[in-house]
Amino acid sequence: MRYGHIPNTELEAARICFGTAGVGASISEADAFTLLDAYCERGGNFIDTASVYSDWESDVKSVTEKTLGKWLKSRGQRSSIILATKGGHPARDKMSMGRLTREDIAFDLDHSLLNLGTDVIDLYWLHRDDISRPVEDIIDMLEEHVRAGCIRYYACSNWTVERIEAARQYAASIGKSGFVANQMQWSLAVVNPEGIADPTTVQMDGRMLDYHISTGLAAIPYTSQAQGFFSGKYRPEERTKVSVVNMFYNEVNFGRLARVQETAKQLGCSGTEVALAYLTSQSFPAFPIIGCRTSQQLEESLKAGDLQLDSAAVCYLREG
Repeated sequence: MRYGHIPNTELEAARICFGTAGVGASISEADAFTLLDAYCERGGNFIDTASVYSDWESDVKSVTEKTLGKWLKSRGQRSSIILATKGGHPARDKMSMGRLTREDIAFDLDHSLLNLGTDVIDLYWLHRDDISRPVEDIIDMLEEHVRAGCIRYYACSNWTVERIEAARQYAASIGKSGFVANQMQWSLAVVNPEGIADPTTVQMDGRMLDYHISTGLAAIPYTSQAQGFFSGKYRPEERTKVSVVNMFYNEVNFGRLARVQETAKQLGCSGTEVALAYLTSQSFPAFPIIGCRTSQQLEESLKAGDLQLDSAAVCYLREG
């Protein structure tokens, strides 16, 4: 497993980040423990979760954080894990109403610390933005939690380039690093606009990519495997996976799939490995979040942590 440095931090993170959506719900506690154990045995040390994960499929609020907390306690792994979680997610029935007040974040952070059984979060994400809140207030609020020792570093998820840059400028003006990473939806696949079910999510586009290249800001993308699109199991004539059809079925992506398969054959690896390595081989630090439900899926995804593509291969895969 290759590791990478997250700029403006002391964090040396595994290039492949373990995503926990579904843990404790559609992924049973026992299965989750098995997957987490296997991830760590292969050298993984970077786990991403959120206070709201699995709330949509469980009657137990924050069941994913609570399950992860049980695993951390039972395995004694906390000191060797870079633990990231998110707060500030809007109420699911009021997604247009932001939740980034001081009270909101204090509430979410306190509960995450309790759920996870830890005194400090290594990387704390703001799950969504609230454009009605000045970035100055948001950065000042997060710095207070850093000084209190509740979080080590903070970052943003589903923020626009404009707001990220405004926050960066303010943080620099007060001598702080500000956001040390950005989490967005990003894979080698181009997302169809009609396939975006949640308009509050932010996708990597050309402008954001240029921003990461120019600033060196770390990217830690979700949906990094495009729901298995590059595994080779999807074909234009086989429209059986509706969610994948809506999000990723287009000519650009099938052209990229062909190049992924060609590259995989040359390298003697899988399409999944190549698609993930496309992300980890960028000119700026990138740590794709994987979502695995079986040991086989995990093993295949983790192999990408040892695969480095050159710049020519990265450009070739992105053609179209």
